[in-house]
Amino acid sequence: MINKNIGHQSRNYIFDLLKIILTFLVVNIHIRNVLHGKVNFLEPYGYYAVPLFITLSFFLMNKYFSQIKLSSSVILLRIKRLILPLIFWSGVGFLLKPNLINIKNIFLQLFTGKVVDTPLYYLNLLIFLTLIFWLITYLPTKLRIPLYFVIIIAAFILEYTGFNTRFFNPMGNEIRKSYGQIVELIKYASLGMLFRTLVNQNKKRVILFSLVGSSLLLLLIFKFPQPWGYNYSGVKLFLGTILVLSSILLIGQVNFSEKINKVINIFASYSFGVYLCHIIFFETLLQIFPNVKTFNSSYPFILLFIYTISCYIFCFLFDHLTLKKLSFLVK
Repeated sequence: MINKNIGHQSRNYIFDLLKIILTFLVVNIHIRNVLHGKVNFLEPYGYYAVPLFITLSFFLMNKYFSQIKLSSSVILLRIKRLILPLIFWSGVGFLLKPNLINIKNIFLQLFTGKVVDTPLYYLNLLIFLTLIFWLITYLPTKLRIPLYFVIIIAAFILEYTGFNTRFFNPMGNEIRKSYGQIVELIKYASLGMLFRTLVNQNKKRVILFSLVGSSLLLLLIFKFPQPWGYNYSGVKLFLGTILVLSSILLIGQVNFSEKINKVINIFASYSFGVYLCHIIFFETLLQIFPNVKTFNSSYPFILLFIYTISCYIFCFLFDHLTLKKLSFLVK
């Protein structure tokens, strides 16, 4: 979980607030997708969610990936931590959509996460990226930072030349939308590693100021072309991610009252579970109560708030009713 800032070991509640906000933004997009509704003003910001989640994940995992020849046992534990929720929520998805149960779909679901619960592709993606950055720990440390830059540049080249989409488009829908995003999102894993290295520098505040100023200036001045892709391609999204993370790291540790901190901590800790379960439950809700679509047309933000909070409550109750023995499925 996100519990460290740039210079202290105490929990950074700005990180936690960011996770909660990003979770609401993701749910907002997916409600619109399921209902085929109108795009609202929040949706463009929702596309920053996954890049920021990836960047933050590898920002925090740097303490492992900065080691020399990281032990395979650490990686196996990490992969296990990702595979178990993938299997569980895939099973829930198939139980709620029994008409999709067949060998091919089960195989595709486990390897793409795109058949019955589309957010589960995120777990497949994290497994793949974890393996890549584990292998990088076997390289000399002096080569790693240049390699992170090479990965970012190569990803942009593949996006803007159209090679990524030309390669994956002929493949099945599940494979295309899952593994096609690896090229688009691997640069954010590299970005997280670079940010962690940055905040360990003596002049980190000067560098962070420069990143905030330069990324904001570029976004305001230039209209960057948007390449074809799978939601996360392009320079604009990358610069926006740099702007948000640089700003948060520049602000540093922020603590509210003890009660507010506790509430923020609880919500943030269950954002993982909300992300994994919200689509499959919303699709089921819509089948039971089709009038949800009408309600959303009139009160989209009320529905967004009520439904997202309900998902948080579900994850909280699931965790406590199972005596926290299955916390890894929702936290």
